[in-house]
Amino acid sequence: ARLQAVLTACEADRVLWRETYRCDAEYFYPASTVKLCVAVAALHVLRRAKVAGLGITTPLAFHYSQAGRDSGGSRGGPASVQLKADETNRKDGALTLGHLIRNVFLVSSNGAFNLLLDFVGRATLDRFLRRCLGFAHFRIPDYFEDKEFGPTRGMRLLGVEVAPGAADSVGVKCGDDFAGLLLEGLDEPSSEEDAGPLFESFFVGEKHIEALEEGEGEGGGAGEVLDGGRVLIHSPKDFSQKHRASLVELQDFLMLVTRPDLAPCGATWRHRRRRRRQMMEEEEEDVLSFSDRMFLLDVMAMKPTDSSNPRYSPRDYCSDWNKFFLEGVRKARSDKAFKIYNKLGQAYGFSLDNAHVVDLETQRSFFLTCVLYTNANETLNDDAYEYDTVAQPFLIDLAEACCRAVGFCD
Repeated sequence: ARLQAVLTACEADRVLWRETYRCDAEYFYPASTVKLCVAVAALHVLRRAKVAGLGITTPLAFHYSQAGRDSGGSRGGPASVQLKADETNRKDGALTLGHLIRNVFLVSSNGAFNLLLDFVGRATLDRFLRRCLGFAHFRIPDYFEDKEFGPTRGMRLLGVEVAPGAADSVGVKCGDDFAGLLLEGLDEPSSEEDAGPLFESFFVGEKHIEALEEGEGEGGGAGEVLDGGRVLIHSPKDFSQKHRASLVELQDFLMLVTRPDLAPCGATWRHRRRRRRQMMEEEEEDVLSFSDRMFLLDVMAMKPTDSSNPRYSPRDYCSDWNKFFLEGVRKARSDKAFKIYNKLGQAYGFSLDNAHVVDLETQRSFFLTCVLYTNANETLNDDAYEYDTVAQPFLIDLAEACCRAVGFCD
């Protein structure tokens, strides 16, 4: 098992101390923790774009082209695909940015993330993280797999229709057309923002399994054909083209959302927004508006079973489904005395949680960001990871120990 962790203790108005353990010592797959970045970017560009009638509750239709299919689904020229329904929205079944964000945090919906990523645009997201906020090591290039909801690989966003079917419906070119909004009035990026690779190697494990057509010849290793159209490749899996992040930057980004007054990266943003105000004579702004930040904090703290729209059954989602640290904090502090604002992730043997734990009575808090890799047989994609037996019990114990270390207990 490989462990990395960052713990930052805070008073109501200041950071007390930060301790790290093996932070960014080797590559880790950030899994769904990066969905927080895309949710924040979506709210930010939505406000900057100032499209009349477009808000987080506005019904939307995403229009895509899909190469290799005609309008009847046969092979041929590009087909037009429209996505405008969200069956989890109990109000009217409409697809809205706010509902997508809720599903990203409540049940970590991959399809909702993929739509948000297309709305923001990959180039826009990169500029937002690197040039606007000064984060050097995020890379969020691609979809998460979801065969039930949202776009799939091979689809290209053409635009988003606001209030589809209404008399005043308008089309918006979003995605990377938003990128220019983020650089208006900003100075050029510093050398720190163009930092080199954080990790020396992006190979993980000793073997990995792929679909037969994908795995043939990958990695230069010998392949062993398995049942179900799969092949076992006798070489490590290459993550160089997948999502990446720095563990410290993950925590700093969360701090920018939940406690922007304390965020180390806040100095970068504050310098730049002052610069923009000087050049453009605009009102000083934050990364998130007050209302957007309150909306985001509310959904980040919520458990799936607490939500009325969307509604999720306790049979399918336990109370700590979206909070690895919850049971550990409960061992130290009574349930009604704290809140956890977080985004977790789990994939390829990596279990992560990025959390801000707040004592509602004293306003003391701590940020805990941790990744643990559990894969005893060193084989990727075999679904034989020790999540239940090693990773989740460890994360519970770690959360309890951190609570007691910072005096966060009854």
